[in-house]
Amino acid sequence: MVIALVGLYAGGFGLLAARAYDAHETGGAFDLGNYAQALWYAARGEGLRLTTVPEFGSTRFAMHVEPILFLLAPLYAAAGYDPRFLLWFQAGFIGLGGIPLYALARRRLASDWAALGIVFAYLLLPALESVTLFDFHAVGLMPTLVLAGCYFLDRALTTSTDQKGLWWGHALCEQGETRADARTRWSPILLGTLCFGLALATKEDVPLHLFLFGVYLMLMRRRWYAGAVLSATSAVWFYVAVFLIIPAARPDSAHSPYLGFFSRLGNTPVEILTSPLHTPGTWLELLTAPDTLYGIGMLIIPFAITPLLGLPFLIIAAPTFAIALFSSNPLMHRLETYHYAAPAIPFVALAAVDGMARLSSWLERTLPPRLRGNTPLFVTLGVVLIALGYHHYRGYSPLARAFHWPTVTPHHVLGSALAASIPPDAPVVAQAELVPLVANRPYVRVWTGPFDEQAEYYLLDVSHPAFTNRNEAQERLLADIAYEPTVGLVASQDGYLLLKKGAPRTPITPEFFSFILADMPPGASELHATFGTVLQLVGFETARLATDREAEPLLTLYWHVLQPIEQDLFIAIFLLDAHDVPVGVTLVQQPATVWWPTSRWQAGDHIRMTANTFPWWSGDRTRFGYGIGVLPMGADPWDVHARLSVTHTDERFMPIDQGTILPLVRFVRIAGIPYAE
Repeated sequence: MVIALVGLYAGGFGLLAARAYDAHETGGAFDLGNYAQALWYAARGEGLRLTTVPEFGSTRFAMHVEPILFLLAPLYAAAGYDPRFLLWFQAGFIGLGGIPLYALARRRLASDWAALGIVFAYLLLPALESVTLFDFHAVGLMPTLVLAGCYFLDRALTTSTDQKGLWWGHALCEQGETRADARTRWSPILLGTLCFGLALATKEDVPLHLFLFGVYLMLMRRRWYAGAVLSATSAVWFYVAVFLIIPAARPDSAHSPYLGFFSRLGNTPVEILTSPLHTPGTWLELLTAPDTLYGIGMLIIPFAITPLLGLPFLIIAAPTFAIALFSSNPLMHRLETYHYAAPAIPFVALAAVDGMARLSSWLERTLPPRLRGNTPLFVTLGVVLIALGYHHYRGYSPLARAFHWPTVTPHHVLGSALAASIPPDAPVVAQAELVPLVANRPYVRVWTGPFDEQAEYYLLDVSHPAFTNRNEAQERLLADIAYEPTVGLVASQDGYLLLKKGAPRTPITPEFFSFILADMPPGASELHATFGTVLQLVGFETARLATDREAEPLLTLYWHVLQPIEQDLFIAIFLLDAHDVPVGVTLVQQPATVWWPTSRWQAGDHIRMTANTFPWWSGDRTRFGYGIGVLPMGADPWDVHARLSVTHTDERFMPIDQGTILPLVRFVRIAGIPYAE
């Protein structure tokens, strides 16, 4: 059963991650792209070089210390330098963590079924699934390595005179086999040492956890030698990684570029680590902040808060809680969206096992005799039911309400083909979402504009949902193409632009605009609403951004042009509150009208326009909606007299604000994720 669960997790999430790559839904340049290029260089014996983040440095060590990548480099080369190998490998390796967790839980809970239940709850953990799906990260391998190390350590510490092993409380039944012969203990000691050593090699902050784990062994288990060796090794490696390796790799010899996220606590690693002593008030404020409590809840609630009963193990997870939740970068607080929870997960799982054992023991002592005997199973059943319920609202598997299956379309196949057509050694600049497709080369940068002097090719997809027009990014791209005489078109099709330095200066082809000039697909919501006398809205679709399901929902509008439009119009998206009152409005053009302005729309045209650029944040609203208004370009969208009137609407869609805004769709956020009503 355990093998089946592990295989199902590895196969299912490996397939999801690989499909996301094919659908261009990965995190992009700064995650999978960085790792792919660093491993490509390492496989050639040139170290973990990078060109994507020159402001940080020319090597991966300027960002993170992950020497385990040197072990992965030959495997990456053997897999043909395919980034999907990293995604499959990570999913399989994370899934394998269920095996040592099962063995540990089986001894602590004295029940095969209870141990199976905790593995099921572990693999349902949304934070673990987000580590698996949000690109590849070396630290994603850490939970399995730590759990395996704990399993071998538990075997090594268990003797005929001390049955506790790893745990600070007795197992519910005696250990079936002992390790009375010291010679038989060398194997688990060596294997445990190997696992912990590899775990230390996954990221520079992992030593903080293993240092505390060593302290736990000394104080809670009185295993002074094992604990001292683990803590001392972790402390030394942390010093080497943070104080020597990272500064040596930085162009300015400075500390980690991420320390700026913790400026309230200090400016150097020493100041930050000792900040509880000299800024206790700030620590207390951060510790009790809502985001901190939410973040801790993301890991303990799916285990029915049993980790609180295994508090010593939960304390070992504290460094990740502090790093992720005390950061001034709000993205790091989102432990169920990105990979930041990874180092805490194995210790939270151990805390859950220990907490379940303690709760079971307490119930054994307090329940009536007729109800005793199967308390571990009853406790596990409660944990599994809560894990399932939590997963339904926050998970990523097909059991979750917000499950997303990446759809690979001819558009994505075209983009992958264009990327493959670029000569393998040519310097490339690509937008962030496409960097993983071209990362296996000596030089690749992320498109931020203007054109890069060192690059020969440029690959962009202006129709990608994540490529917004924020800060007029798409307008600046259009201007750069128009005014840069040294760069010409190689291909322009369905929103893709493949540019080359020195290529002939030719116009963008009509095939480029197929992402705009498109009919409404089956399944879109139909309506009929006329704006002025020129435009008719005939349908719409909503979607969540694949890489951030809590972000503002995407809105795709389908228009029918009734007559030629003499002047450019601005199609404004209004944010509506729960009572359909406008509280926000877009102020910049959406990508479609940047590339195909309304003055080019002809009578009879069918236009598809995806809105992905919004100036608001609706995360604090349980209910909200989108409305549509159309007005002359340059007019004030809040001026009711400037907007075109909306007529001939369905009774389901009634205009507001003197008939000039069409409330189109309403959303409700359930567990933070927006759903169209």
